[in-house]
Amino acid sequence: MQQLWTDIDNYINAHLIPTDPKLQHALDNTDIQGLSNHLAVAPNQGMFLQMLIQMNRCKRVLELGTFAAYSTIWLAQALPADGYLLTVEGREAHARIAQQNIDFANMPMHIELKLGRGVEVMQQLIADSTEAFDFIFIDADKQSYPAYFELSLQLARSGTIIVLDNVIRAGAILDPNNHKPSITGIRDAFSALKDHPKLLSCTALQTVGSKGHDGFAIAIVK
Repeated sequence: MQQLWTDIDNYINAHLIPTDPKLQHALDNTDIQGLSNHLAVAPNQGMFLQMLIQMNRCKRVLELGTFAAYSTIWLAQALPADGYLLTVEGREAHARIAQQNIDFANMPMHIELKLGRGVEVMQQLIADSTEAFDFIFIDADKQSYPAYFELSLQLARSGTIIVLDNVIRAGAILDPNNHKPSITGIRDAFSALKDHPKLLSCTALQTVGSKGHDGFAIAIVK
């Protein structure tokens, strides 16, 4: 099935996803630096995230988990020239490559990369009374998803969209014998999302494609 999923993704990308030198450079540079670009979102997923930002006319975006900035560039491209994107990465090697890819993209909106633990950076943003974000993309260490979600609510406004990536993990969330921190973190995130009083609506979507079997959870702040 994996080959079929990949072939269909390639068909979608060939027909609907424009070629972009900035994005291709990010993938190529990631490979050259010895990191697997399999950790990046798929192109059609990147376009999906970009469209969410465009549909809601977002101007301020927070991304947790930069990796090599492939998704960062997708998110930033949806912003107006006076938009702002803050992306947070915990690994220095990843942040170094990400900054290279951001610099090469040379986009007009302000893209800021912070090196540090996501929870600590978010707590500092809250302490500094940072202006609310319109869109928050969570794609970092899965065991911290519940904490990221709760902190995101403090950095959001009414109407803010919160997207959590990689929440299906090929169905591993259903295995009662799987107690990996990444899996228990996702399960706890689902529990946190369920009937949360600060959410207007919330759902999750399974995805299959070149990145395998996974999915997004999407929430709108009340």
